[in-house]
Amino acid sequence: MIAEIPYALLIGGAALVGLWWANFFFDHGIKHWQSRKIGHFFGGVAFLLCALLFSSFIWPIILASMFTLMLGGARFIKPTTFRGVGGTGRTTHALAEVWFPLVSIPIIGIGWGLFNKPLESIACLLMMAWGDCLTGWVRALKYESPTKGVMGSVVMFFTCLIIAWAFLSPVWLGALVALMATITEAICGDVSPVKFLRWADDNWAIPVVSFLIFFGGLYAIGQL
Repeated sequence: MIAEIPYALLIGGAALVGLWWANFFFDHGIKHWQSRKIGHFFGGVAFLLCALLFSSFIWPIILASMFTLMLGGARFIKPTTFRGVGGTGRTTHALAEVWFPLVSIPIIGIGWGLFNKPLESIACLLMMAWGDCLTGWVRALKYESPTKGVMGSVVMFFTCLIIAWAFLSPVWLGALVALMATITEAICGDVSPVKFLRWADDNWAIPVVSFLIFFGGLYAIGQL
C-alpha cells in the first residue's frame, strides 16, 4: 500500500482539480446544474484511474471515504467551499455531491473487494460520472434548463453503451445495464417527471441500479 501512495495523491489531485474547475466555472457565470457536471467528469476519471493503477480495493475505499467526509463536512460547515458541485443553487437541499463518493464505497467494496471485478465495478460508477455528465450538457444546450428530455436520454444511453462495451461482458448484459441506467436517470432526481421518484437522487440510484443489474445478471447465468 505504501508504494501506491503516489497513485493515491495523483487520483486525489485529479478529483480536487475537478472540484476546482467546477467552482471556477460556477463563479464565472455557468449555471450550477451545469458546473456540477464538471465534477462528475473528473470523478469518473479518478475512479477509472483507481481500477487501472491500484492493486487492490483498499486505496479506492480510503479515497472515496475521504472525499465523502470532505464534501459532507463542507456541506454542513461551509457550504460554499465546493459551490460548483453542491451547497448552492437549486439543489441546495440535496446531497448530490456527497452521494456519489458515498455510494462508491459499497460498490467498490463488494464488486472489487468481494468479487474481484475492479473495472466492472468502476463501470457502474462511470454510468453516472460520464453518462449523466454528457446528458446534462446536452440538455443544457437544447433546453437551457435542468429538464429531463428525450435527447438527453439518447446521449445517456449511447454513452453508457460505450462504457458497457469497453468494460462489461457479456455484451448483452452490458447493453441491459446501459438501458437500465438510462431509464434510472430519466425517472430519478429532483426534476424527474415521475414525482414520487424525485426523492431518489440519481447520483446514487444510477450506480446502484447498474451494479444490481450487472452482478445480478452474472449470478443468474452462473458467472459469479
